[in-house]
Amino acid sequence: PKAITYLNWIIDGYNVLISNDLGHDESARGWFRDRLSARFSGKEVEVTIVYDSRGSTIIQRERVNSVVSEIYVDNADQYIIDAIERSYHPRAIILVTDDREIIQTVRYRRPRCMNTTDFLSSLDSPPEPDYSPPEKPEFDTPDNIARYLRLFEGE
Repeated sequence: PKAITYLNWIIDGYNVLISNDLGHDESARGWFRDRLSARFSGKEVEVTIVYDSRGSTIIQRERVNSVVSEIYVDNADQYIIDAIERSYHPRAIILVTDDREIIQTVRYRRPRCMNTTDFLSSLDSPPEPDYSPPEKPEFDTPDNIARYLRLFEGE
């Protein structure tokens, strides 16, 4: 059986926030975390926001919800590059950054890349419509029965 892969979003956190003049303090990160949680909650994805921790050699991972995590590392750029290079499914990765050096370094692994402006715009978009067919009612209503009789009268 073929392994099911799902989308793995790797987001260059400070690159998104600072490139779009959103700040870089706790309130900016909290706003971003909340937006990502609202957008991706319940989806078949894994979302990792990577931030520089500036000087701490300890990797700190914080689970926001079942699909969103924040990671604080000494060198966010290198962490992102390493994560993509180690991935068994790099084409299932969507990398969100404007950092050309990261994009150039991992391009041979062919992750999908999204710039930070488009990504932030997608967070403001309404959720995708649910295209699943409506559930069939347990019993036909009298109106539906009358409609069926009119539609199929001659058959």
